[in-house]
Amino acid sequence: MVGILDCRLYLPGLLLAAGMALSPPAFAKTKVLANASIHTVNPKAPTAEAMAIDDNGMIIAVGPVQDVLAVAGKEADVVDLGGRMVLPGFQDAHVHLVEAGVNEILCEFGPFDELDDTLATVEACVKSSKTDWVLGSGVSMTNLLDQSDNPIALLDEISPDRPVLILDDIGHGAWANSAAMHAAGYDAIDGNPPGGIILRNRKTGKPNGVVLENAQQKLRNLAFPDTPENVEFAYESMLPTLKTMAENGITTVSDAGGFWPQGHVKVWQKALANNTLTVRASNALYVYPDMPFDEQVAALTRQFSNDPGSLLRFNQVKIYVDGILEQRTGALLEPYRSGAGMDHGFDRGFLYFDVDTLNHYSRVLSEKGFQLHYHVTGDRGARLALDAIAQSDAAPGPHRLTHLYLVDKTDLPRFKQLGVVADFQLAPSSVDPDYVKFIRQFIGDRADNMMPAGTLQAMGADVVMSSDFDADELSPLVKIQTAVTRQKDGAPDVATAIAWMTINPARLLHQDRTTGSIEVGKIADLAIIDRDILKVPAKAIGNAKVVATVLQGKPVYDPDKLLGD
Repeated sequence: MVGILDCRLYLPGLLLAAGMALSPPAFAKTKVLANASIHTVNPKAPTAEAMAIDDNGMIIAVGPVQDVLAVAGKEADVVDLGGRMVLPGFQDAHVHLVEAGVNEILCEFGPFDELDDTLATVEACVKSSKTDWVLGSGVSMTNLLDQSDNPIALLDEISPDRPVLILDDIGHGAWANSAAMHAAGYDAIDGNPPGGIILRNRKTGKPNGVVLENAQQKLRNLAFPDTPENVEFAYESMLPTLKTMAENGITTVSDAGGFWPQGHVKVWQKALANNTLTVRASNALYVYPDMPFDEQVAALTRQFSNDPGSLLRFNQVKIYVDGILEQRTGALLEPYRSGAGMDHGFDRGFLYFDVDTLNHYSRVLSEKGFQLHYHVTGDRGARLALDAIAQSDAAPGPHRLTHLYLVDKTDLPRFKQLGVVADFQLAPSSVDPDYVKFIRQFIGDRADNMMPAGTLQAMGADVVMSSDFDADELSPLVKIQTAVTRQKDGAPDVATAIAWMTINPARLLHQDRTTGSIEVGKIADLAIIDRDILKVPAKAIGNAKVVATVLQGKPVYDPDKLLGD
């Protein structure tokens, strides 16, 4: 039994200043969660049987039930959780929440559909769409190019005059018809735009309709301009996705999309203003390789926000260093295997920025107060991001590298040395043997050492685990199971995997003093689970269910009214 630890007096006004008030207030009176299996993620007192939450959503007591009741008072509302588990709310430090909402509304394609099925979906989409652009998502560019050497002609036959844009299934490519390519000016340039690739017909040299990496962003900006109608559309599309977050016990996110020319910042601001924001959000703004440096820095700085008293902050920049391995655009130290995958002329992958520009953006934006959030998949990409952090004085930090499919062994110690956070997506699809086999055709035996989460953990680096939703699976419980059952480079135990999704991302997002663990003086952001995942077989963790989610003492998901009306 834990003693009366964490039943200290506190100053409500001071704590609320450090916290983030929700409107309307949380519980009408102090609430005690009792008969619970509470995993606090506080190493000084890792378990407890009860906790008390005041009417401001602050934790005022954690420990044995009698001690908690003594602090809570006779008027407290006591909830018997029947042995259910209570965890700090999960913090997903890498999602694409606005995009996920919009993608759900667009015409949906299967990534590995047969070509006839894909074209039938396009035809139906053209007929049903009421917007200026015909928009869809979900196609695998690799699969499409395996089935057609000139996919632009397929779209032109169906829609010769109206722009068509089909986004891929992983956020790194798009398929467009001639009208869309003309709108972007891509039919009038030789070579590639900054940070992007335009694939071309081998016989004619003309664009074949598939664009990769940043080349898709100009098309996206044209198709989704920042208009009141599109902001409202994206906002309404995001609301069901916010509900999905709550259903999965997620109380904090970091949106890694940040396509500000499309009005994404306004979408989040609208949710905050309408009191429909049911997560804390510490979001990123995308850095465009094709924008003038000074103009972009000024635009990003105008949108910077970092108020610790708000649910919403835009205090990060998302800097793409490279692309992805399956499109041979992840930047490698050694070449890709010959003859595998797309032929776009980059045998060691692709860089969004030249090295000097990457370093310049990193230095200047960190000086402006932004945390640096780098997309890297290849080992050269990881090295260049670490180099950029090293020369940027690491302020305000901590900065992070996300994905990290490949890291050269000489760079592994640099994460701890530089205080860089390693952000992994250990979803079942990412570690599946068939996926590793698929990637091996591009990079050979290097595929056997992808995503070294366990290695970096053992070396003392800060590790977080995120989802990259909606590109990968969302469920934190499924990811925890995947991390602890992974045979190589997984989490050493369940408690560590939980920390990767609670206190570790809280430190990354500068909110570990108020969230990420269950302690007196912290905010009651909680995930209530139907069973204790520390006590079930590791292979059964993914079968557990989130039964309630609490944000600052306010239930944002509680279908069975477990916590009362």
